[in-house]
Parts: sequence; structure tokens; C-alpha cells
Amino acid sequence: MGEYRLLTARPFVQAQLLSGALTAEGLRVRVERDALGLIYGLSSGTFATRVMVAAEDFDRARAVLAEIETP
Repeated sequence: MGEYRLLTARPFVQAQLLSGALTAEGLRVRVERDALGLIYGLSSGTFATRVMVAAEDFDRARAVLAEIETP
């Protein structure tokens, strides 16, 4: 497996939605959730869910994220 880079950190539900959108674009995505956040139901700040993308997909993933966030 190749290297993954942090795209963003979001509350769990938002991270899952973003992961689905990136996957639909054909990008390789990995979602990482902090163990304490999972146990105690924390999902922001330090305990936010990390959306990781393959290093070679990073620029495209940033573009997709920008499209999603544009009002």
C-alpha cells in the first residue's frame, strides 16, 4: 500500500459522507477514528475523524473537497 496523507478532520458523520464522495470519484480513501473518541462518543477537535487519501490522489481530493464546500 502507498502513502496516505491527511485531507481533513471532521465529525464522524461528515467524514463518512466525504469519504463516500471521494470514493465515488475513484479516489483511495481511508477513515481513521481515534479510539477514545469512539469509546466516549467524541467527534470534534482532537477526537475528530481523520479523512486520509492516497498521496497521489491528494490534489484531486482537495479539489473535490473544495467543490463540496463551495456554497
